[in-house]
Amino acid sequence: MNRYFLYLIMLNMMINVIIFVPKILIQYRYEGAVSAVLIAIPIGVSLTVLYCKAISKFPEKALPEIFEKTNYRFIKIIHFGSVQAFTFIAGLITLVGFIDILSRFIDPEMPKIFILIIYLIGIILIIQMPTERVMYFLEIVLFLNTPLIFFIIFKALTSQGLSWDSMFEVGTHLFEVPNLKALAAATYVFSGYTNLMIFNRVIKGKLKIWNFIAVFFLGIFNLFTTFLIPIGFHGSDGAQEFLYPWISTADSLRLVYSPIERVIFLFLMFYMSISLVSISVHWHVALELLKGIFKDKGSKKKEWTVLSFFIVFAVTGVLYFNTVLLNKFTVYWLQIRFGFEVALVVIFFLWARRKKA
Repeated sequence: MNRYFLYLIMLNMMINVIIFVPKILIQYRYEGAVSAVLIAIPIGVSLTVLYCKAISKFPEKALPEIFEKTNYRFIKIIHFGSVQAFTFIAGLITLVGFIDILSRFIDPEMPKIFILIIYLIGIILIIQMPTERVMYFLEIVLFLNTPLIFFIIFKALTSQGLSWDSMFEVGTHLFEVPNLKALAAATYVFSGYTNLMIFNRVIKGKLKIWNFIAVFFLGIFNLFTTFLIPIGFHGSDGAQEFLYPWISTADSLRLVYSPIERVIFLFLMFYMSISLVSISVHWHVALELLKGIFKDKGSKKKEWTVLSFFIVFAVTGVLYFNTVLLNKFTVYWLQIRFGFEVALVVIFFLWARRKKA
């Protein structure tokens, strides 16, 4: 089982617990979210298998190396540019959303731009590192935080405040027509495999079936805990009232014999590092794709030009988007991403098969 591959999958699953996926699923809990989650699991696993099978035909190569000798430079620019845009926006949404969370729940008096500057310093330092070092950084963060996150989930599942009746009530809407917005949100949980377009450089050997079995069970566990635990704590109607359902859920938990009794502070502290590395992974992929377009790939001037645009978009996003507007934008972006991702995976799979043949 390849641990680096699972790190990318788990990172994307973990960050979606706190950002907008649970809010979207809970919003459509009576209107097809349950069936959408069930359909999203085979779709997400299938896309993961197809993309991994395709890129494994080019061992230890990222997209820039795979397309390095192509004669169709214009097509290469369009392909890399479009993929880079979606990857960059994924990181930007996480950045803007988590800064809003920190501003609301940690220090409402601190200007958001100050929090952004702190984050950007760390992000810019990380995304310029070689891909292998970024993966080592990801490994350290997950090694430190994953057991604690699973402990919090275990604490939630065994809490007396969890109402299983509310969760079963939502489950009775299983046969509603799947909602497209909920389906797009649920499939995004599996999208960590797309980072292989750059991180395939550090994947040694072919991915075996056990990796995909692990993705299947992790996806089931992640989707249903992300979706149903807030409903169990706040009720099938009450859960919709919260902008960030999992933050409110964490605030409902107590660690009586711990030095820090309120779980929300531990929860946010763990997710500060997870969100930092998630944004860094997305933006590292975006930066490496753009560098793949450059003829002189070692040009620091062009690299800092790209980083300057990243910073400008981040500042604009934090200043312009409020919570409601960001939520609406994310819903539309997830739907566009879903269609784009399916098309990208299918086309790349067919192209890789034909290329190798």
